[in-house]
Amino acid sequence: MTLSTYNFLWGILKLFLPSYLLRRQKKGKEDKYRLSERYGISKKLRPDGTIVWLHGTSVGESVAALALANSMKQNGFGKNKEEFFLLTTNTTSAAKLIKDKINRGLPAIHQYHPYDHPKFVSKFLDQWKPNMAVFMESDFWPNLIYLTANSNIPTILASSQMSDKSARFWTGLGYFLARKIFSKVDHVLAVDPKQEALFKKLGAKNVKSLTSLKSIAEKPPINKNYVVQLKKNILRKKILIAASTHPGEEELMIKLAVLLRKNSHDNILIIIVPRHVNRSLGIQNRIKAAGFEIKSRSKGEYPSKTDIFYLSDTMGEMGSLIEISDLVFVAGSMVPVGGHSPSEASQFGKPVIMGPHTEKCEAQIKDLVWSGGAIQIEKGPKMNDKFLNNIVELLSNSERLEDMGRNSLIASGYAQQRADEASINLIELLKTYRNTNVAKNVKNT
Repeated sequence: MTLSTYNFLWGILKLFLPSYLLRRQKKGKEDKYRLSERYGISKKLRPDGTIVWLHGTSVGESVAALALANSMKQNGFGKNKEEFFLLTTNTTSAAKLIKDKINRGLPAIHQYHPYDHPKFVSKFLDQWKPNMAVFMESDFWPNLIYLTANSNIPTILASSQMSDKSARFWTGLGYFLARKIFSKVDHVLAVDPKQEALFKKLGAKNVKSLTSLKSIAEKPPINKNYVVQLKKNILRKKILIAASTHPGEEELMIKLAVLLRKNSHDNILIIIVPRHVNRSLGIQNRIKAAGFEIKSRSKGEYPSKTDIFYLSDTMGEMGSLIEISDLVFVAGSMVPVGGHSPSEASQFGKPVIMGPHTEKCEAQIKDLVWSGGAIQIEKGPKMNDKFLNNIVELLSNSERLEDMGRNSLIASGYAQQRADEASINLIELLKTYRNTNVAKNVKNT
């Protein structure tokens, strides 16, 4: 596929875009008052000054964008009143996350990114004229990257990685498209050496293996009153947090509870935190059908010393739950979802266990396993049994849990250092570009 072919296809897709956006709006996936932003048209005016554009499609990439923004602020960018971040996202949930940070004082503007028709992207670039563009995603929009780089805007791919599926496309059918796009990019900060080699193969220049910026996401807050209430009746219990579970993983927790009961382990509490809280009732029904009682946070209930299960089915309390945990199962990894970032657990210095499906957070879990702060179960016919047996073994060995927790915290500090290195490099690149432009303008006059 070539860029011409890609743009021909977008010419066809453009005809169906209004009805597509309407369907998304009805499903709550679009803001009906901001649909024009999908066409590169904004109701906001560009402020005078320097704008660093950070792009992340969904919540995961937006967390990385916010982490980079915070790191750049700590290293000097944004202290000047004429320095801003432009944060673009695709999803409404990511927009909500960013809006919250802006309300707390982040010098930033949020926009939904334009769809990848060249005219939409050009309108967006003409409106915002960013001084630097940093893309943080695993799915790449060709025109968004190519036209940005072609507009003499320093263009960086940060926290960059491709899933195996994406890599097969870009190295196969999309190879010529990839060579045209990635050769235009100024710098690529890949998440690991494997991804570094992949981007070099696809024509990228100045590629460096750094880290995933999801590893330095802002540490979630703790509700001290909630922590006290949780601990009140379970002081002598070991606590396993099953964080961000998906269908199929609650069933594994039920099997774990059966195994614990069979082996007379009555000092363990399993706290399930579903990825989507609207699944709460179904989870409760399955656990009760298996012969276990379960209390839930949404009902204002707290676990007691006789409970095996507790359901945290409200939003915004992950920090409090990780704080009291002895072991964190970062879910989305025992089913083919791609895994969720283990960085929050690592920031709290907690040991982590994950399954084999970690395509979305491969760099983070590799760093944690290498440090000794995590265990990853390999894919295979007996992986569920290995997963359950590992949990039982870990929860029976306090010394090993403490050792893993220390290693996990060290790995988190290392990730922060690497992210600071990335932010300093970006600030220096921005200064160099601005100085070069000033020199050009002086020469032209």
